[in-house]
Amino acid sequence: MSTKVGSAPGHGIRTQGTRAIQRDLSRVVGSMQSAHEAPIARIGGKGSLSSRRKLLRVYVDETGDRGRQATSSPYFAFAAVLIADEDEPELRATMSMLRREMKVPHARALHWKDHVKTFPRRQYVSRSLSAVDGLKIIYVVVEKAAIPAGSGMRLDHAIFYNYAAGFVLERALLAAKDWHDGPRDLVIRYGHVKGFDHTTTASYFRQKPSQGPSWVPWHLLRGQPRFEDQANWDGLQAADMYAGMLHVAALRTDDFGGYEEHHLLKVRQQIRRNRAGNCWGWGFKWLGNEATVKSLPWWPSEGL
Repeated sequence: MSTKVGSAPGHGIRTQGTRAIQRDLSRVVGSMQSAHEAPIARIGGKGSLSSRRKLLRVYVDETGDRGRQATSSPYFAFAAVLIADEDEPELRATMSMLRREMKVPHARALHWKDHVKTFPRRQYVSRSLSAVDGLKIIYVVVEKAAIPAGSGMRLDHAIFYNYAAGFVLERALLAAKDWHDGPRDLVIRYGHVKGFDHTTTASYFRQKPSQGPSWVPWHLLRGQPRFEDQANWDGLQAADMYAGMLHVAALRTDDFGGYEEHHLLKVRQQIRRNRAGNCWGWGFKWLGNEATVKSLPWWPSEGL
């Protein structure tokens, strides 16, 4: 049982990723407009099959921003931590240890930007989390320069956020279906974003099962996605750590134009993969121009 916490910008080239964004935007906008009119689709279930399935817990945090100003980040991304219910105590113990080692004040959350600022600290965090048994990661990244001109994502922060958050939910459900010991029910929590109206996201999520794609196993979603305070959940703080690793590896450079890929590469084995061992599109979803990320100086020749 899960418990709360205790005592370089890309180019606007129209590629497959850009077309995918454009193709799906109408579904996002339509679902948000009709959320209070159309019947709410039933998500999950209380039948006997569901009650016999084990549980997979997912915690999601973001990095970057949704803005389009000159000072805004060129990317926006989600990091999702997937952990089997029976393996969560090890994750919680690791996060408790990290808060203690980083001297985080009691009842405060561990934050990458506040407590994990130096290279040695970042290596310690990545090394500690890489040792958590059974933990998997899913990344979803939006390259803002690849968003089609005139699309709702450029104008509406809610459409932007909900579109990317929906990709996370779909991929988490696919991971639950393909979990190594059989399909699992999924409980998912997103970190609450200050000043953002998450009711639009909840409405969008309720509409998605009736809008497709049909191959997403919506019946595995137990209850509704929740939006929680990061300070209350170890899993959300872990997701913040993985988001930070991605941020310094691929989403921004340091003062001298360099990247810190070391931390992300240390946990790369935890990124969700297909049976052939590939993470692209499975545990690492890049919504934009593929060449942007694959041309990074540190990107492995064999793939992430």
